[in-house]
Amino acid sequence: MNTITYYIVDVFANARYEGNQLAVFLDLDNQLADEHMQRIAREINFAETTFIKENKNNQRFVVRIFTPEHEVPFAGHPSLGTSYVIAKFLTPKAPENLTLELIYSDIEISIREPQNLNNSLFYMRQTQPEFRETFDASDVAKGLEINVDDIDPRLPIQEISTGLPYIIIPLKNLVAMENLELTYQSFKNFLLSKKKYRTNSSTGHSTSLFFFTKETYGNQNNYNARMLLIENNKVSEDSATGSANGCLLAYLLTYEQRSIKAVVEQGFQINRNSYIYLDGELNNGHYVLNIGGRSRLIAKGIWYV
Repeated sequence: MNTITYYIVDVFANARYEGNQLAVFLDLDNQLADEHMQRIAREINFAETTFIKENKNNQRFVVRIFTPEHEVPFAGHPSLGTSYVIAKFLTPKAPENLTLELIYSDIEISIREPQNLNNSLFYMRQTQPEFRETFDASDVAKGLEINVDDIDPRLPIQEISTGLPYIIIPLKNLVAMENLELTYQSFKNFLLSKKKYRTNSSTGHSTSLFFFTKETYGNQNNYNARMLLIENNKVSEDSATGSANGCLLAYLLTYEQRSIKAVVEQGFQINRNSYIYLDGELNNGHYVLNIGGRSRLIAKGIWYV
């Protein structure tokens, strides 16, 4: 019986058992067809599972990303966690930079301390953002069945994508963040009404919601965030979302200030504390979007194919 090595890592984690869980499979012999990868991702049942399919001279790596439901063209914490596994186990010497070839685009990864991978920040450079439509606060509140007074009126509600789309929704404070409780039906109906549900969206994927506030639990952090999505016919929450934070960074550079270094705390409301590092700037219409975090090795295993 053939076997494949896999690793489990916690991404955007300052300690083990924090951050967002990720399974990384080494399929350099290309043993797994698409359907097999999908079934494995469903069996693991993490938010995402990745498969390293090819090593190109220890500098470029072909990577596929699957949720339990479908393959995605890009995702943040899988890009960083997979890069950690590559640097630690697949290269003769940990590099300062490497490239992931994803379906959506190439993603450039920088490793700040290659000599100390277990504590190093890994940063990914995200692609230029696509700013889509804005939404009326009262319409959003009514559709999602949340309190319109919890929405910060000083900033817009807008859909942004750097590979995956998110509707960015500013809230006033932590109390408003803690009170978020979306029902499946109202969430689904809202997406359907905006043509953002997977059955009627132009992308074939459902758009997720990314709420943020400037009030934080940790004094060293700058923003608190929550990412809510519909998957497996229920409302789910992601403990750390690199792709969404790239959209948030683009949003903040557009509406707040042209250069930002900040830390976002996410997952605190579901007891999976995560720390996402934003480093970006906006110059003459060009966005530099660097999203960083640490990864913690949890387990290594053998999967029977």
